[in-house]
Amino acid sequence: MAEVKKEQPRTIDGILELLGTLGRYQLFQAVLLAVGNVTICFHLLNFVFIAQPVKQQCAMIPRYGNDTDTDTDTDYGKCDVSVRNTTTNVTSTHTCNAWSYDMERDHSIVSEWDLACGDIFFARLPQSLFIVGQGVGAATVSVLSDKFGRKPFLVGSHVLTAAAGIALAFAPTIATFSVLRMLNGIFQQGVVVCTYTMLMETFPKNRRIELSTCYTLTWSVSTVILTGVAYLLRDMDWRTLQLCFVSVSISVLLQIFFMGESLRWLITNNKAKRAIALFKKAAKMNHVDVTDVQLPGIDNKEKPVELSTTKSKYVEAPPEKHTGDVQYSCLDLVRTKFMLKISAVVWFSWLVDSLTYFSLYLTSSSLSDDFYLNFFLNSLAEVPAGPLNLFVGRRFGRRPFFIYLHVLAGACLLLATTVRSLMVGQAAAITATAFAFIGKIGNSACFNAMFVYAPEIYPTNLRSAGMGSGSTAARVGGMIAPFISILADIAPWAPGTIFGVACLVTAGLNYFLPEAEGRELPQTIEDVKAWGKAPARG
Repeated sequence: MAEVKKEQPRTIDGILELLGTLGRYQLFQAVLLAVGNVTICFHLLNFVFIAQPVKQQCAMIPRYGNDTDTDTDTDYGKCDVSVRNTTTNVTSTHTCNAWSYDMERDHSIVSEWDLACGDIFFARLPQSLFIVGQGVGAATVSVLSDKFGRKPFLVGSHVLTAAAGIALAFAPTIATFSVLRMLNGIFQQGVVVCTYTMLMETFPKNRRIELSTCYTLTWSVSTVILTGVAYLLRDMDWRTLQLCFVSVSISVLLQIFFMGESLRWLITNNKAKRAIALFKKAAKMNHVDVTDVQLPGIDNKEKPVELSTTKSKYVEAPPEKHTGDVQYSCLDLVRTKFMLKISAVVWFSWLVDSLTYFSLYLTSSSLSDDFYLNFFLNSLAEVPAGPLNLFVGRRFGRRPFFIYLHVLAGACLLLATTVRSLMVGQAAAITATAFAFIGKIGNSACFNAMFVYAPEIYPTNLRSAGMGSGSTAARVGGMIAPFISILADIAPWAPGTIFGVACLVTAGLNYFLPEAEGRELPQTIEDVKAWGKAPARG
């Protein structure tokens, strides 16, 4: 009987499916990446705790008089001291230059460096610079990892993030702290870019949405863990707390010794020996027989041939010219009315979602007046984001998902603000917290889902540019977010009102986006124009 020759997979997705879509090797790599997610979370959101707001009052200043003087009456406010001469009834007001706090001075950078009143801006600047650093990191590490490999830059970014985090704990001034915080953001974003890229490249396309959902859940769990650690260490000074947060970076050792390079990257870049060795290692771990199986573009016995691409599928033959392969530039994001409409809505949506998302975390009383309970509730609201995107988005479509969830977020945040502003009592506080919590769920779901939706509505040769521009808009929102607490001190009702109205406006604008559910990724602008506003079925 003639031997039946095995059919050779002609795409990298075919190779990944041959290994098993949820094989032991792939799941082990995913766990290693998920552990690294804890590091990402701790370095991004630890600022909430090391720079937490403190209640201050002007300290007694002898030259303005003190409480023992019989002819003066001194009133110590937050930012000034009023001294009234009881004999002449003349009151003089003096700017405060020393403060006392409701906690130890070394508990927060705000109290240690007297970042109060006129200097409150400098208490929020480090987090904005962190977001700026993330933008720089995303632009540089993504390019370098494409050229030199995923694992080196993942591990290197982990190590440098830890180094910057340790240096932060010994910063002598707010200026040094701010610069180090920006470096921390650059390296932290390197971890983010490489982690997400490796996760997507480890699994075939039919498993990526599920893995993205699970990855979102690991982020939610990480924020809950951060809350618990911060609460248990709440009596420590901020420098010790910072070192404790950085200690989670020890997880990089697991990635150094057990993490494999991206098989997709090795094949694409013709790293024949390493690709074959990793392929056989994964097959052995998954108990898959890959005898005589050749990797696309790489001959297991002969020298590797040049790998070419045709419509993102890797084949051995030279690429053919396709009429659908159109080259675009960044200007095509706004060149036509159709693309300008899509880009403007994506940018505005991402800015609003990012601004609301980070502001709710950084504003100490956005959900509850208790600082730690507030952060815990924000973290808990993250949990439904992934499942909502997976089940609701798939059933009703991406566009309705964004419209409904933005309406939910906007309405609930407005109701929470109204209740908190106009009503008093325990029942009112609980009601406001419940509305704000539901609003946070809607906001988190939209913010996380945009990372999936945006790539689906841009053509192939505009996809990176569209994602990059949208991510920039999101970082603008992230840079503004730290200063929202200043507005909240002046007008407590203002942040919730702004977020609520902005979410409702975003819901209306989302109506003009195309529906991507059930459709192949577009190759050209004409492909997107051909889409309707209802999901494709079948």
